[in-house]
Amino acid sequence: MIIQALTRYYDVLAAEDPAKISKMGYSPAKVSFALVISDEGIPMQILDLRTDGKKKVPKMMEVPRQKSRSGKNPPPYFLCDKPEFVLGIERMKKKEYEDKFSSKKEKATILAENNRDVILFSDQSNKYFSAFRNFHHELLDRTEDKSVRAFLKFLDTWEPERSLENPKIREYLEEIFSGGLFVFEISGKYLHENLAAEHAWRPSEEHESGKEPYIAQCLVSGKEEPIAKTHDKINNVRGAQSAGASLISFNEDSFCSYNKEQSMNAPVSESAMFKYKTVLNHLLAWESKNRIQIGDTTTVFWAETTKESFIDLTLFLIDPVEDQENREKAEKPARRTDPGTRQLVNDILMKVKTGKYLDKRDLGVDPEKTNFYILGLSPNNARLAVRFWYQDSFGNFITRSAQHHLDMEIIRSDQWSRYISLFTLLKQTVHKGSKDPAASPLISGQLMNSILDNSPYPVTMFSAILNRIKAERSINYPKAAFIKAYLIRNARTRKMPEKDMITVSLNETSPNVPYRLGRLFAVMESAQKAANKTVRVKRTIRDSYFASASSTPRIVFPTLLKLHQHHLSKINSEKPGLAVNFSKMMDEVMSSIDNFPITLSLEDQGMFMLGYYHQHESFFRKNDETKIVEEEMN
Repeated sequence: MIIQALTRYYDVLAAEDPAKISKMGYSPAKVSFALVISDEGIPMQILDLRTDGKKKVPKMMEVPRQKSRSGKNPPPYFLCDKPEFVLGIERMKKKEYEDKFSSKKEKATILAENNRDVILFSDQSNKYFSAFRNFHHELLDRTEDKSVRAFLKFLDTWEPERSLENPKIREYLEEIFSGGLFVFEISGKYLHENLAAEHAWRPSEEHESGKEPYIAQCLVSGKEEPIAKTHDKINNVRGAQSAGASLISFNEDSFCSYNKEQSMNAPVSESAMFKYKTVLNHLLAWESKNRIQIGDTTTVFWAETTKESFIDLTLFLIDPVEDQENREKAEKPARRTDPGTRQLVNDILMKVKTGKYLDKRDLGVDPEKTNFYILGLSPNNARLAVRFWYQDSFGNFITRSAQHHLDMEIIRSDQWSRYISLFTLLKQTVHKGSKDPAASPLISGQLMNSILDNSPYPVTMFSAILNRIKAERSINYPKAAFIKAYLIRNARTRKMPEKDMITVSLNETSPNVPYRLGRLFAVMESAQKAANKTVRVKRTIRDSYFASASSTPRIVFPTLLKLHQHHLSKINSEKPGLAVNFSKMMDEVMSSIDNFPITLSLEDQGMFMLGYYHQHESFFRKNDETKIVEEEMN
C-alpha cells in the first residue's frame, strides 16, 4: 500500500505543467561546474554554477539518474560526474599517496602538490576516465547529433595526464575536488538536456550492466515489466546512514524463497521503484514543507492533489508554529504561519467541537474525495523501519487532528501558546537536564497512532509524564493538557458519564475524590505560602509531599491537615479575612471527601494532578473569591 500510494503521488506531480518532480530516468544532483566544450571537442571554459555567498553551495539540477555506487570499480554516471571520471585525475592526501605508491606496484604522475595534497594521474584515475569514455560511446555512438559528436570527440582526444595544461582547470584546481559534479555545455545548452542524448539514455539497471532484464509481474502496477534487482537508497531520514538507507531490501537467505535473489522476492518494476524512490526523496528533502520530525521518526505527509493549500494546515495541526521553541539541533529555521492559517485552524476546531461539516471552502480541497497519507520512518542500520502508516480522506485527518487539540485544551497562563506541538509534548516525558532529550521511539509512534486513529493515548506516555511530575514536583501546561486529554479520551472511549466532569478549567462541582484531593493539596500549598510570605521556606509541602500525596493519600493527608491548621492560625493572626477565605475553600473542597483512599490508581493519580493544576491556576484568575485570596496573599 505504501509503495502504491507513493507511485500514485509521483504520477500526480509528474502530470503538472511544469512538473514538480524528476522525470523518468532523471534525479536531482548537486552540480558545481559546467565544462564548456567547443564544436570541435575542445574544452574552452569552466563555468562555476555554485551560488554566491560566504560559503558557495552547488546548484541542484535534474540530471540523468545517479544510482548509489561503491566498491573499487564504481560505474560512471551519464553526462554528469566527478572530476575523477570526467577529467581522469584525482586528489589524494600526501601521506596516503606515499603509503599507496611507495611499493611502485602502481604508477602515478604528480601533476601538482602542496603541503597537504597531491593532484595526480594514476592507473586508478585512468580506469575511471576510460570507463566514463567507454560507457558514453556505448550509449551515444549511434547518435548523429552535432553536440553529442562534439562531446564524444572530447572524450577521444582528452589526455588526463596533460590536464593542467588547460588554464581553466588550473584556475579551478582547488575547487573542482570539493565534492560537486560536472555537467557539459555545448552550443549554449547543457548536453544532458539535449533531446538526442535523452533519447539515448536508458535508465534500466540491466541495460547499464549489459544483462537481459528480468521480466515479471510488478506487485505495484500489475503489469509485466523489467524488475528492479536492487532498490535505490532513500535519503535524509535522520539517524540513517549518510549515503541513504533501503526501504526494500533482502540481505539474508532466510528472507528469500523459490531460489530468487535480492528484490526478485518482492518484484517491483524498475519504473515503480524509480517513482516511489523519487517522490519519497522529494518529500524528505531538507527544504520540503511536507517533512517534520517526531521524536526519532522522520515523518512525511501528502495528499493526492496538485494544490498545496493543505500543506500549511497540516503542518500547523501536527507541528504548531507557536511552539517552535529554540529546539536543540533544529534542522530548519522556525516557520512562519500567516494569520489566515491560524484563524482557519480556530474555525475548524469550532466546527469539529459543534459537530458541523467541513467542506471544500474550509480546507481548499475536497475533504472526502482527497486521499491523504502520513508515513513515519525510523533508521535501522542500513535500512528503514516504518514506524507508522496512515491513509484516509483529508477530511477525516483534519477532524481527528482537531479532536486531539480540543482534547488537549486546558486553562493556561499567557506565556503558553494555545496549541502544543508533538515535539513539545514528547519532551515532557524526559528529564529536563538529560543529555539525550529525545523521547522513546516507541512512545512517539504510539502517540501519533492514537491521534490518527482517534484512540486512547498511550498509557506508557501517561505514566512517563506522571513520573516526571512527581520527580520535578511541578506540573506545567503541556503536562496538564496531556493528562486532561488522556483522561477525557479514555472516558469517552468507555462511554463513561465522568467525561463531562473533566473540564478545561476548575470544576468545583466535580465529586471525583482524587480530583478534589488535588484541589485540596493546592489550597493547602497556597495557605503555606501566605503564612510564610515574609519568610523564605526551603521546602514547601509540594517539595516534601506531592509525590506521596498523589499515590498514597491516606498516609500523607492527615499530616498535611495538621500542618494546614498551623498555617491557618498564623494567617488568622495577621490577616483574619484571608484565613476565613481559606477556610471556606477547604470546606467546599472537602465536602465530597468522606475518607482518604489508601492508594490511587494511575488514572486517579492523573485526576489528582489535574485537580491540583486547575485549583492552582484558578488563583491567578481575576474573578470571584479567588481574586480576594490573591489580593490578600499579595
